[in-house]
Amino acid sequence: MMDVARAKFLPHEQVTFQVADATTLPFENEAFDAVVCQFGVMFFDKDTAFREAYRTLGRGGRYLFSVWDSRRYNPFASLAFEVLKQFFPLNPPRFLEAPVSSFEIDPIKEALIQSGFERIVISVQGREHDILDVRTFARGLVFSPVIEEIRERGGVEPEDIIAALAEALKREYGSRPTRYPMQAILFEAEKP
Repeated sequence: MMDVARAKFLPHEQVTFQVADATTLPFENEAFDAVVCQFGVMFFDKDTAFREAYRTLGRGGRYLFSVWDSRRYNPFASLAFEVLKQFFPLNPPRFLEAPVSSFEIDPIKEALIQSGFERIVISVQGREHDILDVRTFARGLVFSPVIEEIRERGGVEPEDIIAALAEALKREYGSRPTRYPMQAILFEAEKP
């Protein structure tokens, strides 16, 4: 993913990429004007990460991040889980529950307040996307950390799961193109 990100910038644009743990950021206090996290908050300890974002922001600095809304608004988790249950009825892989696990707004807002943030703005952004290549979309879901769970269980070819998931997506959301609903919750907070 770092290579993909780097490829989006020209050499003269002076953008530096660095892998870092959100709960122990390797940066000086008040080093940044903004901290941005896209769909990552659900994978680490929020309280610790929010304190780290706060620490690294200067006065007036903005913390912006997004989380996926619940399964209801992002059915990839439920649909993938149902397909995975067909292949692993007793113990289906559950990783795709994690991306849709941080949809409760109030606990996140309270954690931001406890970390010292103010002027918190929250917006819900729903969209419908055209998936032009459903098999590639299904492959992306399977070759997420879900693939490790599939390999641990063994006995099933990932390509078979991809094919079944692609068919389930087409059945549920049509084809040519597949119109897929997605919804995110965006948070903006300021360090006073």
